[in-house]
Amino acid sequence: MREDLGYWLALARFSGFGPVRMLKLSRRFSSMKSVFEASVTDLLEAGIEPEPAHRFLQERIHLDPQVELERLNTEGARAITLKDEDYPPILKTLYDPPAVLFVRGELPDPTRKHLAVVGSRQASGYGKDVARTLIEPLSRLGVVIVSGLAYGIDACAHQTCLDAGGTTVAVLGNGVDAQSIYPSQHRALSSHILARGGALISEFPFGTSPLKHHFPIRNRIIAGMCHGTLVIEAALKSGSLITARAALEGGRDVYAVPGPITSPLSEGPNNLIKMGAIPVTKPSDIFGLQEADGPEQASSYIPSNEDERLVLQALETVPHHIDEVIRQTQLPSAHVSSAITMLEMREMIRHDGGQYYRKVARR
Repeated sequence: MREDLGYWLALARFSGFGPVRMLKLSRRFSSMKSVFEASVTDLLEAGIEPEPAHRFLQERIHLDPQVELERLNTEGARAITLKDEDYPPILKTLYDPPAVLFVRGELPDPTRKHLAVVGSRQASGYGKDVARTLIEPLSRLGVVIVSGLAYGIDACAHQTCLDAGGTTVAVLGNGVDAQSIYPSQHRALSSHILARGGALISEFPFGTSPLKHHFPIRNRIIAGMCHGTLVIEAALKSGSLITARAALEGGRDVYAVPGPITSPLSEGPNNLIKMGAIPVTKPSDIFGLQEADGPEQASSYIPSNEDERLVLQALETVPHHIDEVIRQTQLPSAHVSSAITMLEMREMIRHDGGQYYRKVARR
C-alpha cells in the first residue's frame, strides 16, 4: 500500500477525480498505479464519465507521484488513504468519503467520542460564553472537539478545548501545510493544536488555497468523523447548517443551543430544534455525559440590599440591556448602575459590552 501512496497523492491533484470517482477507481483497479496505466476504455468501465476520463489521459503526464511523496516528507505530514487500516472507520461510512486525508499531528483514538462544534464566524458574547460552558467539561472528560479553525465559534471551541487540557482536531478547507493555513491569523492556534497532541486534516493537497466552494465540501468531514454535531449560533443560511445536514444524512446526532428569538444568529439552531435536533442547555445533554455537569455550587454571595436583589432577579443568562433592567425593576437608573457595579465586582453578573449584562450561570 505504501508503494502505491505516491499515485494516490498524484490522483488527488487531478480536479476531475473527486471522492466518488476515486472510490470507483479504488474498487475497480488493483492499485492506483494501474490507473496511471489505464486506457479510456478501462476508465469508462470503472464508471468514470467520458469527459474526465479523456482529460485525465491528457493531464496525467504532468502528475508526478514521486514529487508528491517528497512534498509529503518535506511538510512533515502524512497521508491516509481509504485502503489504509488507520483511516477513521466512522468516516468510511460516508457516501463520499475523502480518498486521501492529509494529516499533520496525530489523529485521536477513534473509539473516543468525537463532537463537531460549529457556529457563526460573527459569534456574539452569548455564543462564545455558551461554547466555553459546554466544551470545557466535555473536553476534560476526554471528548475530542472537532471544528474548522474559522473565526468565531470554531476558534472558541478549539481554544477552550486546549485550555481544558483536551484534544482537538481542525478540519481545513485548504492545504494543511503551514503556508496554506486559513485564516492566517490562526496559524498560532493551529500550532497549539499540534503541540497539544491534536491534528490538522484536509482532503485538499498541499498548497491548496481556501476557495469558497471548499468549505461546504470540508463540512461533511467535520460531521462525518464525529458521533454528534453541536450548532451554536448560526443564521438560517450558513455553513454550520450544511454541517448539521451532513450529520443528519450520516445518521449522527445533531445538537443545537437555543438562543434569543430576536437574534438572527439564533434562527439556525432554533429551527433545527423545531425539526427534531436535541436542544442543549447543559453539558450533560450531549452524549448523556451526566458527570459533565459537575456538582451544584451554591453562590456564596447574598445581595446586600433590595436594589441588588431586584437587578439580579431581572437578569438571566442571556444578555439584557441596562434599559430593560431599569424598566423591569422600576428603579432609578443611578440605583441600577450602582447595583450592577457591585454585582459585577462579585462576579454574579457579566458585562457583554454595549451596556448588555447577564447573570453568571452557577454549577
